Amino acid sequence: MRAALGCKLHTGWAMLVALAGQPGEIRLLFRGRIELLPLDESIPRFVYHEAAELSLPRATALVNSAREAAQKAARLAIKDVLRELDSRGAKADVCGVLSSSTLVPDDLSRILQSHPLIHAAEGALFQQALISACESCGLAVTAVRQREVWSRAAAAWGLAEPELRKEVDAVRTSMGAPWSVDHKAAAAVALLAIKPALKPR
Repeated sequence: MRAALGCKLHTGWAMLVALAGQPGEIRLLFRGRIELLPLDESIPRFVYHEAAELSLPRATALVNSAREAAQKAARLAIKDVLRELDSRGAKADVCGVLSSSTLVPDDLSRILQSHPLIHAAEGALFQQALISACESCGLAVTAVRQREVWSRAAAAWGLAEPELRKEVDAVRTSMGAPWSVDHKAAAAVALLAIKPALKPR
């Protein structure tokens, strides 16, 4: 059974769903929170906020440590989910990731001088860690802006956006709670990611 992952990112963690099928026949295989940093809190979640209080060399070292830790944690989390899917007879080969529209410069000193860029950089750090983890596990990644995901997923399936939202909402009826806004957004991006290799309804 072919499956897709879908991820809604937060600072230090992500809501992840795995599903198979298509609108009208959505089968939810996994839903849950995955951690993108060590659970021992050795790396601060709001790493750029903390880095802004340090000298540039120390800030650089902290950000680099956070990036490495996030990539390692993300790989472990994705591998765990893929093993869970395998135990249920499913194999994911794609992942949809909801992304930010803010471009983050490479210059750390510039980032640390701007509070909006600090927030954007923290989001980008975890987004890059998750994408890298998925690709290292053999998943093709589709990244899409959150504000565009419903319209793009609906268009991909030849549906009106309200119809797709209704189909995704219905998962709660068949599978039960929890089925939050995060779960639904992750499901939408998973449906967008899985579409190219499936036949239309």
